[in-house]
Amino acid sequence: MSRKLAMDPTALRSAVNDQLAGSAGAWAGGATSVDGFLRRIVADLDRMPTLSVHHAEFRHYGSGYASYIDVFITKSDGSMRRSENGWTNVEGLPLALCRLAPLAALFKPDIQSSGPDGTGSRGMPELSLVMDTALFGWEEEYRQIRQVLDRHDIALLDSQVLSLPLEAELRPETVLGSPPYSVFDAWFHWMD
Repeated sequence: MSRKLAMDPTALRSAVNDQLAGSAGAWAGGATSVDGFLRRIVADLDRMPTLSVHHAEFRHYGSGYASYIDVFITKSDGSMRRSENGWTNVEGLPLALCRLAPLAALFKPDIQSSGPDGTGSRGMPELSLVMDTALFGWEEEYRQIRQVLDRHDIALLDSQVLSLPLEAELRPETVLGSPPYSVFDAWFHWMD
């Protein structure tokens, strides 16, 4: 059902206008209900056997508006964590949980860096980085993430769906993409 929702013209129009496009479950209860539901999913992701949530951004990156929760998941055994000269680099899988509908996108491995004074860097979601299948070395972790999302009825969208063009009159406010806009831009956008 959610994959159909991801391509539904009425739902896409709602998403572009930052309106909830889902009408079942948490989405029937409004933004506060969705936020609580997404927090429970992040907690469930943090309980996976071989993974842990390194970071989950619920505050819209401290400014603007994000149509998704940015979650960064890494291996819980510490093997993806490196520290040098006061900086810590963590390799993991970025996951975007949509605030507007029960949808998600998983991205290719990335590195988040943090320094001793709280500074740091991390990537932003990009359509070109969407992971469609498990990558070598991340097969079990990909399976675990899918299981958690499936258990919560969250559709994990692939690049084939996310690359579909939006109708020309649909123009999401976003700094993550530019015209011609795609389904990705409707569901996963950020404006500063």
